[in-house]
Amino acid sequence: MDIKPLDEKLSVTDQPSYEDISILEKMGFRTIIANRPHRETEDQPDMLALKNRAESLGMVWREIPVKPGEYSQQDIDEFAEALQTSPAPIVGFCRTGKRVSHLWAYSQIPERPIADLIKATQNAGYDLEPLKDELQRYAREKGTS
Repeated sequence: MDIKPLDEKLSVTDQPSYEDISILEKMGFRTIIANRPHRETEDQPDMLALKNRAESLGMVWREIPVKPGEYSQQDIDEFAEALQTSPAPIVGFCRTGKRVSHLWAYSQIPERPIADLIKATQNAGYDLEPLKDELQRYAREKGTS
């Protein structure tokens, strides 16, 4: 598990194991956002077991399952709402962390310049450059460019 901050509220990581949930709680994370669909791969841990473990430790568990590269407006809105209403600090995960970084960038477009979002994700090890044109289009649609 490689945890990297995207901003003061959200960090991103790859798929945690059942044991990693306890480590996340000990590190002070109060909310987990899961962006992987259940049974996405055969080696994926049981998401219900992860959820139950997190909740047994007093953590909030949010699920916004998305397929790679397929982000609906509802997914983006749900992610933004989770960031706004869930106790921080928050950690989001998917298989590698890429979907989390993408959803975070889309959700932050009304608040931050795209260049800042690209830099933050690069600092965390995720490259948004291939998504730059799409983020700019999305910002224009939202009236924030």
